Amino acid sequence: MRAKKLPAERTAGNYSLLSLAVPILIEQVLRSLMGTVNTSILGHYSTGAVSSVGVANQIMNITTVLFNIATAGAVVLLNQTLGAGERRRAGHIAMNALSISILLGAVVSLILSFGADTFMGWIGLGDDLRFDAADYLRIVGSCAVISSVSAMCSGVFRSYGRAKLPMVVVLFNNLINFLGTYTVVYRPVELPLYGVRGVAVVRVLSESFGMIVLLLMLFLFKFGFEWRDLFRLRAVFLKKIAGVGLMSGMEGISYTLGQVVTTSFITALGALAISTKTYVQNIDFYAYVMGQSIGSATQIISGHLIGAGKSDEAFRIVNRNWRYVALCNLTFGTLMYFFSPWVMRIFTSDPEIIARSRVLFLIDIAIHAARSFNHTHNAGLRSAGYVFVPMLVAIGSIWMCNVGLGYVFSSIAGLGVAGLWLGQMTDEWVRGLITMTLWQKKYWQKRRLIDR
Repeated sequence: MRAKKLPAERTAGNYSLLSLAVPILIEQVLRSLMGTVNTSILGHYSTGAVSSVGVANQIMNITTVLFNIATAGAVVLLNQTLGAGERRRAGHIAMNALSISILLGAVVSLILSFGADTFMGWIGLGDDLRFDAADYLRIVGSCAVISSVSAMCSGVFRSYGRAKLPMVVVLFNNLINFLGTYTVVYRPVELPLYGVRGVAVVRVLSESFGMIVLLLMLFLFKFGFEWRDLFRLRAVFLKKIAGVGLMSGMEGISYTLGQVVTTSFITALGALAISTKTYVQNIDFYAYVMGQSIGSATQIISGHLIGAGKSDEAFRIVNRNWRYVALCNLTFGTLMYFFSPWVMRIFTSDPEIIARSRVLFLIDIAIHAARSFNHTHNAGLRSAGYVFVPMLVAIGSIWMCNVGLGYVFSSIAGLGVAGLWLGQMTDEWVRGLITMTLWQKKYWQKRRLIDR
């Protein structure tokens, strides 16, 4: 039976960059804002609480990357299938991907629920921080399936050109999170929630609301889904989703694991060093989020074009959009450096933390410049399903440069947190330049996930 074709307005090449990038930008900012708000409010409550939550969130970041594996594989396959106009097959892929996200999230929830104390012990936190960190991880981690399902729903909406919908949902998530966290810490009204544990419960409640709304919207919008496909798993779809997702996700897994390892390099320096790292990482995201959003939109557009057999047009669009990303990253990275003393005072009044962060924001300018290659050229490679070689490059560079040189600079050379940033800078440039070369050589044109 011939697959049902999409209407003309939903086929490849008809999504504008702005119509996708702006909602993705706002959604990503709002998602990060939840963590930033919690860090800011907790910073006025206790420096120890910031360190505890910051370390626990690094473990949660690993789970986020795991969930993004399934999402990344599904999105690549969906984009190419939709680009080819095969709506029915795309709907089946989306439902199978949602099934994967539910199963994966449930497994991770169980692991984090029972292993929180063990994970905090591996990182080497002192007893003054370990209890709160494990408590936060246990509560938030036990509900990791919520994040898994939400991430998949968001990826599906983006692939269908409906990037505004998850953006609006995350806006309400933020409102619930802010009001709840503010109430827990400053007590304008009494709630049976306190401190780090209360903040964790608020986060779970806000994300639960978002997941429910996203699932309802998937049900209401007519994307050609058949909900029975949740249980009609097709091996060919699962294999492609897992294969592409795992290889493209290994970069994120390696990077996030590397961040946990590099944090252990500075735990002996105390809560001040960990807090500085946590604050800067929270703020740093806002300097490159616009470039990252353009890259995500580029991946959707190029994936549709490649699915439609328009590889040359995809090649031109990725190269053009790289210039936009590079300009955004450099501009906002430089602005963040100059305004960092004032931005940091939103989170802390400690003069030593503010002084240390200044050096990190300066190094960040070079890091953001290198990220422009990964945000666009790597996104282009992923949209084509060309992920094996970039995976090998990412794993090698992250562990040799980010972790290896990070240890040399921070511990052996005695540069502390700044040494970690120098290792990260080296890693971003090595990966970025190799990724750009792979895209320009067009090896990816021989790779295709769907049959025409």
